[in-house]
Amino acid sequence: MINILFLAFEFPPLNRGGVHRALGFVKWLPKFGINPVVVTLDESSYENVFDTYSYDESLGAEVRKSASVVSIQSASLKDQNRAQRFISIYFSLSGNEVRRWKENYFATLPQIMDKYKPTCILATLPPFSMIPLASKTASDWRLPLILDFRDAWSQWRTLPFGTRMHYWANLKMERKYLEFAEKIIATSEQTLEDFKKIHSELPVSKFHYIPNGYDGNLNKWKPVDPGKKNLLIGYVGSFYYTPEAREQMLKPWWKKRGHRMLQYIPQKQDWLYRSPYFFFRVLRYISEHFSEQSKKVKVVFVGKKPKWLEEMVREFGLDQQVELAGMKSHQEALDFQKQCDMLLITSAKRLGGLDYSIAGKTFEYIQAQKPILAFVPDGAQKAILQETGMALICDPDNEKESAEKMIDLMDGEIQLMPQKNFIESLSREELTRKLALIIEDASRKQRP
Repeated sequence: MINILFLAFEFPPLNRGGVHRALGFVKWLPKFGINPVVVTLDESSYENVFDTYSYDESLGAEVRKSASVVSIQSASLKDQNRAQRFISIYFSLSGNEVRRWKENYFATLPQIMDKYKPTCILATLPPFSMIPLASKTASDWRLPLILDFRDAWSQWRTLPFGTRMHYWANLKMERKYLEFAEKIIATSEQTLEDFKKIHSELPVSKFHYIPNGYDGNLNKWKPVDPGKKNLLIGYVGSFYYTPEAREQMLKPWWKKRGHRMLQYIPQKQDWLYRSPYFFFRVLRYISEHFSEQSKKVKVVFVGKKPKWLEEMVREFGLDQQVELAGMKSHQEALDFQKQCDMLLITSAKRLGGLDYSIAGKTFEYIQAQKPILAFVPDGAQKAILQETGMALICDPDNEKESAEKMIDLMDGEIQLMPQKNFIESLSREELTRKLALIIEDASRKQRP
């Protein structure tokens, strides 16, 4: 059994989207002779770092109990006045999450290295502020570095860069660390294509595709029952959308004020498509044109209840049809999915290109083996769902066509055909097997 340093700033019991990937790797790596020594933010410091967060003590409890986990505390990031906070955010290229954590990290690191003697370092990202820290660790201890990107660093933005210079500086930093890393992993092939395009000088052999996956056995496939009187459509998780952020992303520069006139975005994405807006348009269309089928449909959202979502439900007149159930534990969310007849998924729209993101919930939905209503533009999310055979692909921009396809699915006119071999290749055990081979190859290479 070899040890690796597994840097996961976000790790359970923190309940955020990215922790499930890290948790899955930590669970399965020992089966392949690798012990991940997890270095993470101590739970007592969550409130010092995150403005909002969810906590779930039951999340991965058995895995965490048996794993080698080193939790390190952070001083508060919130002891700045408004001006200081603006400056620290505006001029940061990789984020500030680890700024008050890294001192304790580097103080603890010699003890970790002495005890475990890791053969390589794997950092799962974001937060991207972990990259300089991980690279310094690899350089100081002469260890190969693997970077695992859950999101594309310079190309992923819910808010624009402060200026074009911010972007160029970020791109230069990104190139430096990608060049330094021994291996680069991403959760979608589109992310890898973007990396290869903007950093074409890097050898393609560095890049590896390992998507997120599902854990446990697949449930039995359960198609929509056309004879059922009540159909439940469920959604679990966040939308990563706000009207304010969308305005900053898409508003022309000459309509902005002050420093925002200088903002720059390399890939414009419309995150309204990530919200249920276009799904709600279809529900309204069904209500107006297929009233009997509409009466059968109930929609429940599990997750945070932002004000914009409540307003959107009212805007479309769906108060009686849509329920916002609020936050639930991870296990409760999984149990809820079992009750659903269909599961809703969305994705952002990249203007003039292909979206890179595949939502983590995609794989929970796959495991649940329920029909997926996919309101997804062209991109990685759409591609992987098409391969599963489990999804009804709906064009968000064509409400009539999408409504008719939903009705056909509900009436049994459309039959989805799950592709078992492809779906089984997405199990976390199989995906971690691929990761183990990458780690073993990297571990053979000692830095000069």
